Amino acid sequence: MVVAPICPAMSSFTVAVVDDDAAIRRLLRLLLHRAGYETREYATGQEASVSLREEPWDLAILDRRLPEMDGIALAEELKAIPEFRWRYIVMLTGEDDQDAKVEGLESGADDYVTKPFQPREFLARIRAGERIVRLQKELLETNKRLELLSITDGLTKLNNHRYFQDELVRAFEESMRYGRPLSLAMIDLDFFKKVNDTYGHAVGDEVLKCAAKLFRQSARSTDLVARYGGEEFAVMMPETDLEDAAVFAEKIRSIIESTSFDTAAGSIPVTVSIGVASVPHSRITTPKELIVAADKALYRAKKNGRNQVQCEKRRDPAAPRKAPQEQAV
Repeated sequence: MVVAPICPAMSSFTVAVVDDDAAIRRLLRLLLHRAGYETREYATGQEASVSLREEPWDLAILDRRLPEMDGIALAEELKAIPEFRWRYIVMLTGEDDQDAKVEGLESGADDYVTKPFQPREFLARIRAGERIVRLQKELLETNKRLELLSITDGLTKLNNHRYFQDELVRAFEESMRYGRPLSLAMIDLDFFKKVNDTYGHAVGDEVLKCAAKLFRQSARSTDLVARYGGEEFAVMMPETDLEDAAVFAEKIRSIIESTSFDTAAGSIPVTVSIGVASVPHSRITTPKELIVAADKALYRAKKNGRNQVQCEKRRDPAAPRKAPQEQAV
């Protein structure tokens, strides 16, 4: 049989061939390689079931009748895996009655090809499947980009206020459920209004971006760094008690103070004031109260002269409550 050369696929596209007939696997390998596709080959459904969970693939050609696990069961299994739902499955079989086709398609197969097949028509079906897979990939990537944009502050590229609030609620509930520590640092750039008034908002934006980069570089991968609003930032620290959070905050304060903020207007000295709060805490029972506690500590840092770290005043959670007028946060 002579197969005319086909223009190769635009970029890497992997086709998994699952068939217990070695001659069929060789034929499909020849057709697919000439068309520019990469292939992976499996002789049993069980072998494919294990390997396709670990190896990359875009489209699978499944023989309906396979040893150990038939093509129907394999298709159902693959399509049940969320990340595989957009992959394309072609059922290849010698059974061409209507009931067999319906059963194959209802199992999760996207196309149904009977043996013997015409090579040109078969490749046309594979290319149609490729187009669908590529469009689905593009859609997934677009959705990921849109999701990232929706949670990202446009100027600093940190997480935005809305995402911070959502994640704080989640982390706070987890902290309360398992009794694990959770700390929050609220950071304010000192005298930032003066920077804008003196050098203009463009230079102010440069300062914000530089500070955001330093916050991100200093935080751990498990921390969440966000722009809270204006010149205020927030760092949420899971599995971190108040003492360790205060050490982190002092590290941030020191880094900012010792860094030269080079802008279009020249080098500008910058300092920050930081307020830190943590749970478990006897008087913090909601995410909002944790923010309020950190904000009060931040206000105290600014009131006491700025360029410093202040922590929420706390007492032993087991100690009796003081009268409201005697409590301090």
